[in-house]
Amino acid sequence: MLRADEQDEIIRANRAAFEELARTWRDPQTGSPQPNLEQATIAMVCDYFSVPGLGDNRLFDLLSEISVAAHEEDARALIELTDENQIPDHIRARLKQLGPDHGTSWDWDTGEWDWELSLRNTQTDRDCGYVAIVGLKGGRRYAWQVKPPSTHQEWALRFVCDDVAVPDILIRGSLHQAKRWLDALLGINTPELPGLDD
Repeated sequence: MLRADEQDEIIRANRAAFEELARTWRDPQTGSPQPNLEQATIAMVCDYFSVPGLGDNRLFDLLSEISVAAHEEDARALIELTDENQIPDHIRARLKQLGPDHGTSWDWDTGEWDWELSLRNTQTDRDCGYVAIVGLKGGRRYAWQVKPPSTHQEWALRFVCDDVAVPDILIRGSLHQAKRWLDALLGINTPELPGLDD
């Protein structure tokens, strides 16, 4: 699968090529171009997929609705983030009781699209959940279902743990820096992330 930056570049190029094509569209009844690029794009797609003799506007209506939705604010939920320097002392103390589960390593979760590490309560010697390093973009989960490059500069530490309630922690820096923040919070060195290249 392509890297996120490669996907971003392809999407931008595809969009530019499609918009350039839409600028050449002309109304088949009048021969006039459509000055509104969005309306030209919708009309062009509808013309391309039109079925002779079928006079309904379902495709036009659907594309118009999608066009309106595309201009609305990002529907992905913002992740409520806490700055790493604002973690209360009592939570920091509880985090020091956690460590990686025996023999575990970081795994890339293709369902959640984040790095995950199983955790164990070292005081009671039992599994208690996991911690995830989540790639963010503008405060939301990373847009594409790929591993963000390790040089990406916006991450969240998310604890999914029975033993302590920790707000998601915003880390500005590389994946390596996010892991170092986690190691400092736990007071141990977690396993190396596979393929960490910075």
